[in-house]
Amino acid sequence: MLMFIKMAVPVPSGDRIFKSDFNLIYRYLLKRRNMKISLYLLLLIVAIHLSSCRNDEQKKGSGTGKTAAVAPGKPTAMDTLLADLETLMRDTSLRHASLSYVINDYSTGKPVPVTNSNADMSLVPASVMKVLTTAAALEILGEGRSFRTSLQYDGKIENRILKGNLYIRGGGDPTFGSPATLQRWGKAVKDLGIDSISGSVIGDPTVFSHFTIPSTWTWGELLLPYCAPASGLTFSGNVFQAKGSRVKKGKYKPASENIQPEMPGLEVENDIADAEGEPPETFLQGNPTALTLSIQGTVEKGNDFFPYSGVIPDPALAVANELKKKLILAGIRVAGPAVNIENADSAVQSTLQKERKEIAASFSPSVAELVTLTNLHSNNLFAEHLSKQIGLLKFHSGHSESGCKAVLQFWKSKGIDTEGMFLYDGCGVSRYDGITSRQLADLLYYMTTSPAFTTFYNSLPLAGVSGTLAKYMKGTKAEGNLRAKTGSISRVKSYAGYVRTASGKRLIFSILVNNFTCSGPEMVKKLEKIMVDMACLK
Repeated sequence: MLMFIKMAVPVPSGDRIFKSDFNLIYRYLLKRRNMKISLYLLLLIVAIHLSSCRNDEQKKGSGTGKTAAVAPGKPTAMDTLLADLETLMRDTSLRHASLSYVINDYSTGKPVPVTNSNADMSLVPASVMKVLTTAAALEILGEGRSFRTSLQYDGKIENRILKGNLYIRGGGDPTFGSPATLQRWGKAVKDLGIDSISGSVIGDPTVFSHFTIPSTWTWGELLLPYCAPASGLTFSGNVFQAKGSRVKKGKYKPASENIQPEMPGLEVENDIADAEGEPPETFLQGNPTALTLSIQGTVEKGNDFFPYSGVIPDPALAVANELKKKLILAGIRVAGPAVNIENADSAVQSTLQKERKEIAASFSPSVAELVTLTNLHSNNLFAEHLSKQIGLLKFHSGHSESGCKAVLQFWKSKGIDTEGMFLYDGCGVSRYDGITSRQLADLLYYMTTSPAFTTFYNSLPLAGVSGTLAKYMKGTKAEGNLRAKTGSISRVKSYAGYVRTASGKRLIFSILVNNFTCSGPEMVKKLEKIMVDMACLK
């Protein structure tokens, strides 16, 4: 009978504790030969074991979001988010990539982790770097600060002659360059009774460093309009628009009617060819601070003229030249040349006087407005200006490195762990930049406690509505809800911002991806899915 019981009750081979107890009692009962007691004891052991197995299975299923076998039913929104994140991490286009993300709930006033992965991995952020710069600008410079560009003169006014020079003293305004401003300034000079200037018209950008380009920007991008560097006397966005001739080969000087603003001395080497089966494309090559450039690429057959644009090599010279033209049109004779004070020859240098008097001034939009324009449209030029203004205030230096140092120190002073945070510019063009998704999330949370939070929050693009997110996530729970700074350069996509869930919870999130192998638009779709999932959480 005992042998029959042992054969009838299966003993799981993997359960060593149960097997040991069973065999021990079996041997004991063999000695006692009490069949009734044997049956009761063995059935009791089996019942205890089966109950234990059920409890273990329930424990294994709890809290993982993957318990369909125990609690069958429709997956929750959180299940969907976690599953999509897992799918993203296993995506073949991320096989050689680095992915980092943090999602925190700050509904209660303190950040509570929802989920994260590789949160402390430092990655290239692209334009999400602007979050660090703009938030610091609001805190350090203040929302209401603006930047002054001043029209000045030295020497004396005698017999309607200015016996001296006229100066445009830059104040680091990224928006300066309105034709109406220069027209008004020409009139202001005439209103002083001046009809002749014996000296020069001088652009003065010395409020910032002479070295305007961050040292880690790549050579191949420096003549592209989005890489226009921040000058102490920025003019017309530091970008020129021009018209070239397909049939005019070799080196030529663009006529003033074919280039705006005009740049005296600019020479362009035309190396354009006809497009043969590929989309036409033109681009400039050369030293971005030189007046000799090369335009290359292709244009459609039959197009004798084509538009192109590039970075103004000397903004201070360009604005001085434009003002001189306005003065001449107003009937004021100018004896000297238009020059950049940093490049003036010895003859002009000998006429410079330290004492200057102001004639008129122009002011930039407020820092709050500049931050909105920077984040909404991912304006690199504005971000670089804000970074340099921070460096100027903190270290009395308008150098790019000074701005980066000041921003890094600021965030460290606010309790953010800056180890692994690398700042080489203010806008994210540099591939030397690095930041973690945890640092971004911590910074975004800090801003929720700032008096400038409303300005900062509203400066971020709104999904399906504005800025760099205007065309994305339309018709989803994220539209009109999710706000985020976007970042995009070759093999880099990133997002950082805020979203309210379907149940009303407030989330902070940051996602960074480097070195994916799919196309940029494909990567955007993958990340959009994650952001929409967050908006759907209940």
